[in-house]
Amino acid sequence: MSTERVVDVDLRWGDSDAFAHVNNVVFFRLLEEARARVIPTEGPGSTILSAGLVVAEQSLKYTAPLHYRRGPVQVGMTVDHIGGSSFRLACRIFDATSEVVFAEGFVSLVAYDFTSGAPRKLSADERGWLSA
Repeated sequence: MSTERVVDVDLRWGDSDAFAHVNNVVFFRLLEEARARVIPTEGPGSTILSAGLVVAEQSLKYTAPLHYRRGPVQVGMTVDHIGGSSFRLACRIFDATSEVVFAEGFVSLVAYDFTSGAPRKLSADERGWLSA
């Protein structure tokens, strides 16, 4: 996943705040929705999510106001680091038509074993998918 994967995500009317901007917290929901669509549920890399995954850190820089609209926004993600049990996605939320970037940043994720309550090593299969 070294090339950027782009996912269309729809906004909801209730995502707007009192100032008619999409609320800053919603941006993290948009990232979450895009991740859920990009990480495979079968085949190579599918165990990344099914074996356990937690968000360790996330950061966004808001670069332009986003107002509610009926059409989707685009969320782009690129794997920019792979560690022993973690990986990092560089992310951006943007409008493909106008090329306006509303936010950009990263999300660090850790492969996690919920039974033992500890991080687990990424498998060779998972590393392969993340590197592809």
